[in-house]
Amino acid sequence: MKWCSPTSNTFVIPRNLPPIVMVDDSFFENSIAKENQPDETSEAIPVELIQVNSTVPVTNSVSSSSAAYAPSSLPASQNWSGLYDFTVSFGPQQKTTKGVSWTYSKLKDKLYVGKDAPCPINFSAKVGETDGIIIRATALYSSPEHASEVVHRCVNHSMIEASKGVFEAEHLVRCESQRATYEQDNTTKRHSVIVPFENPPAGQLYSTYLYKFTCFGSCAGGPNRRPLMLIFSLEKGGKVVGRRKLDVKICACPGRDRKAEEQQLIEGHPQLPLKRKEQELTSLADTLQFTKNIYLPATKKLKPNKNSPYVLSVSDKECYEFLKHMKKFFEMCKTVNNLPPSIKNVLMNPGRYKSNKKNGADNEESDSDQ
Repeated sequence: MKWCSPTSNTFVIPRNLPPIVMVDDSFFENSIAKENQPDETSEAIPVELIQVNSTVPVTNSVSSSSAAYAPSSLPASQNWSGLYDFTVSFGPQQKTTKGVSWTYSKLKDKLYVGKDAPCPINFSAKVGETDGIIIRATALYSSPEHASEVVHRCVNHSMIEASKGVFEAEHLVRCESQRATYEQDNTTKRHSVIVPFENPPAGQLYSTYLYKFTCFGSCAGGPNRRPLMLIFSLEKGGKVVGRRKLDVKICACPGRDRKAEEQQLIEGHPQLPLKRKEQELTSLADTLQFTKNIYLPATKKLKPNKNSPYVLSVSDKECYEFLKHMKKFFEMCKTVNNLPPSIKNVLMNPGRYKSNKKNGADNEESDSDQ
């Protein structure tokens, strides 16, 4: 077999041998095989190029943004600290009132955060050199029926940035870092934000990054009240070396929602909507059965105290004036009832007393005339 010069990208096959097509890896692209003809010019045989993928996709072995990686299953969401003991935590909050912009529940392992509210999240990993190590944050739907759908912002909130040509206009999760980059997977179209992992400052065990969420969980056309979770993955050289899942609820009042959900978890049953309760008690049998399950504490009967005053509160001034006159009238009647009968008769019949007095005066005048 006689080879031609390497610069020609061809090789020659003797005439007396059966036609053989050989491909050199170094000349894989634009390669042409020729059949050797001793007395005639060589005949060129075209070779169809076949794209070969030399890497076998392995779960969590390559970055999800790689075009050669086409995952057939849902993204991994299992907590995994890995070899570097990757952890995610939240600092203590001074306020636990309803007006806080974010709050973390250890009981539910869930983050409650307001829209566009900066939320500090702490990351720690036992690594020496941080070169090539990144933290990727990806939002996913936690319910199985929506897990395959891509999480993105609603049109109402993304319209302004989209009109300006901002690449991350539809990204729900943002990181307040100058080194943050936003990616969209070419295959799954999922959004993610990447920040380089940095070693903690001196005297601190973790590195803190500010994250925010640019839509409410109830936005129509966006999350649309579907439960969300956030996946933080620690990646080194395109491979996932640690993972942390975190449930997230983006709401207007994080403190109130956290308290309500924790109370439901402690009681062991969620609160039923009001409409559902009304529908369940439409029949008399359901009403009687419902009232049997209600146990009220026994109330103590209070004995009336004659010496204690009674207070009557009214909100209308006219009613107050009327009751005040009635009180005076009642006191007058009570006083009259305690008088002797003779005086009581005079007070009760003042006209009769005047007529008797007038008749007595007339009789005295007639006697004097006689």
